Amino acid sequence: MKKNILFSITALMIISYSAFSSIGNEPKTKNRSYWLSEKGNDGGEKCFDENTHIINLGVGFGRSYYTFLRSAGYSSGTTPAFSLTYEQPWPKKLGPGFLGVGAYFGFQHAYYNYNYDYWYNNYNTYYYNHSWNYYMVAARAAYHWDVLNSKNAEVYAGVLIGLRFQTYSYSTNDPGNNDPYSYKQSSVWPVYSVFAGARWYFVHNFGLFAELGYGISYATGGLSVKF
Repeated sequence: MKKNILFSITALMIISYSAFSSIGNEPKTKNRSYWLSEKGNDGGEKCFDENTHIINLGVGFGRSYYTFLRSAGYSSGTTPAFSLTYEQPWPKKLGPGFLGVGAYFGFQHAYYNYNYDYWYNNYNTYYYNHSWNYYMVAARAAYHWDVLNSKNAEVYAGVLIGLRFQTYSYSTNDPGNNDPYSYKQSSVWPVYSVFAGARWYFVHNFGLFAELGYGISYATGGLSVKF
């Protein structure tokens, strides 16, 4: 197994609906201009604030951990990277925005097969199969800057760090390999990602998100649910 030093720092990006009191309910000790500056130019409502909790369901594309030979008799493929993330705000506001922290889980499958039938015109049914499963578990943090955080949409950026658990299996029924043979192996790799994303809520608690970064996939999109 190659030594691959990747220390993961990925951040999950989430934004949720946050409800503030209307200006009419402001404390008398505070004037209107103060509250507008605190809440923002849109009157105060933000996609992500101190009360936000979000779950993201994503599908990612654009990355494979291996390059496969493509020629006659060979078949290969990689599934999309499916991901589940959770994010909530850091207890206190940090600077001109909120820091969201949470967890990430991702999965992807890849295979590479060879079938002798292609060359032997169905007189031979020997084959060999390679199969990989990738599981990524990580902690994420994303910054939600007030200037880019409005009532229904936002732009954010973050980092992620965690581990990628990889399982590999090989099987063949070629007699030249000492009769039917199979082999399994597992390994663990550190992973990291830096990313940027955007989110838009089309209804009160449901939105769409898109992210670009270097993680289990280069581009991820999907559904955001806040509660």
